[in-house]
Amino acid sequence: MGESGPTDPNEIIRKVAEAGMGIRFGRGVVAKTGYAMLALLAIWLGIVWKLGPDLMQNLFLVGTGLVASVLVVWWISATQRFAERNPAQAMLDGAEFVEYKRFEAQVKGGTLTLPLNSAPQIIQADASENG
Repeated sequence: MGESGPTDPNEIIRKVAEAGMGIRFGRGVVAKTGYAMLALLAIWLGIVWKLGPDLMQNLFLVGTGLVASVLVVWWISATQRFAERNPAQAMLDGAEFVEYKRFEAQVKGGTLTLPLNSAPQIIQADASENG
């Protein structure tokens, strides 16, 4: 006979979480919305798992799921608007974005340099001025 899977709910959740740790999305907006969708899916799976005969608990669980869903929809629409306005920044993160901007500046015949006065200036007050 074949080996059946675990029947303990905690063991099943642990195995799904371990498998989920191996999922890697690309960078940028798509990755962030992908992680948000996976989290929302996990929330709804947990809600479905916990539904039972207690009406108040069921209403609380479904309400929590609806709030989470509204937040995820808001997040995705906000990030999509950002991506439409800033496509390069939405696709790349951190150092990759800086390298892209450097490449873009070189193509235009310039170089990417920071202005000399871009560093924050620290002004130290003289001790005699404080009283």
